[in-house]
Amino acid sequence: MKYFTEDQLAEEIKPLSERALEALNAGQLEILPYFLNQMAIGHAGLCNLGLQWLPRMWSTIARDMGESFLENMLRESTDFLMAPYSSEFKSGNEKEVISELILLYRFQHSASIVPLRETDEEIAIYLSPCGTGGRINLEGWPQLLSEYFSPCSDGTPIYCKACKILQESFNERCGSEIWSTEISNTVNGACEMRFNKQKTKGKKLFDSLEFYELTKPRCRQAIEKLNVGNREISHLLKDQHLEWLPYHDLMVQWAVCTQSVVYNEKGTDYLDQFLKETYDSAFSLAYPAYEALDDITRFRAFVQTWHYHIATFKVKEEEDRFVFILDPCGSGGRLYRSNMHKGQFRYGEGIPCFMDEPANINFNRENFPIYCTHCASSNRDMFEGGPLVFVINGHAMKEPGSPCIHYLYKKGNRDNVPSDLLSQVGKTKVEPLKK
Repeated sequence: MKYFTEDQLAEEIKPLSERALEALNAGQLEILPYFLNQMAIGHAGLCNLGLQWLPRMWSTIARDMGESFLENMLRESTDFLMAPYSSEFKSGNEKEVISELILLYRFQHSASIVPLRETDEEIAIYLSPCGTGGRINLEGWPQLLSEYFSPCSDGTPIYCKACKILQESFNERCGSEIWSTEISNTVNGACEMRFNKQKTKGKKLFDSLEFYELTKPRCRQAIEKLNVGNREISHLLKDQHLEWLPYHDLMVQWAVCTQSVVYNEKGTDYLDQFLKETYDSAFSLAYPAYEALDDITRFRAFVQTWHYHIATFKVKEEEDRFVFILDPCGSGGRLYRSNMHKGQFRYGEGIPCFMDEPANINFNRENFPIYCTHCASSNRDMFEGGPLVFVINGHAMKEPGSPCIHYLYKKGNRDNVPSDLLSQVGKTKVEPLKK
């Protein structure tokens, strides 16, 4: 059955930021806090997935290839990730680069940042907690899943190790120690972050309000303004789902670098099992929540997920499923089109690579963009008993300019998946839903 008319569907796929702006312009201030609270957590699911997937990959690499291999891989990838930031810093854009590095942490879901000080020599902020390594510790993941979240041999938490190497790569490229962190020995999850000025020593980079707002997400700034009767918040609402794009793209590019190194080192069969263990196990944490939702609520959740996944899309409703036409998908599609933040990403240049040979892990295609292998792995996992919430037509995005197609199946339609979607990942049928 269909739930929406075409006009209703067009309304349903609006981003939360657009609805919030409509409410503001209509003077409906009493409902604005609802939208702002929803917008503030709009990226939470995606942030949580990255927080689970990246450490699982890194821990598996350390287990199977050794900690020294992991460290070399992290240094190679962070050198790639930090190249544009360090180049901008050395060119004299110290304020802009320091601001953006702070924003990377502001965008982490559940992070709390306190502006500490700006002196002639340095800028310091306090993360309590940090939204990655600190949050992992606070939530007890090292105890819950020690095989993926245990500290490295030197005692440094796995995500904090990656963060430290990110800083080292930036500093090495800058030729001086600019960026550093100190993990608190007394407050679990807390960390002090510092930036040493270079060409701007002795100069004030931020006024007090600017420094305060630098550490506060736009939704929080908007709520604070509304609370004192200030309605001049439209600039904080417009396209708010794009606010976290720098951190989103950093995670995505870190993942594709990791996948590329694993594939080149171990080959297709290992990558297949690697994604089963790391990505599928992370994504499946959301299965119970997705399955508990009715069709409409689940559809609405995916609409906002795609907005916060930086996708441009249209939706068609069919009797048994919703069809998301992603043009492009905000991760794999934008990677394929070399349209990532900072503009440096190119498949086939440096670390990011294509897969040469057809396999179930790449929808049985040649010259396949390696990041998208996680979609094939996830498809297969859902066909083996997961909810059909993320079924991808792996042949739709046949070239960079083509859209990707995502199917969100309505409940009770597990037998409706066509054979071509099954065969692209080596399956012939959809297994019953696991209880």
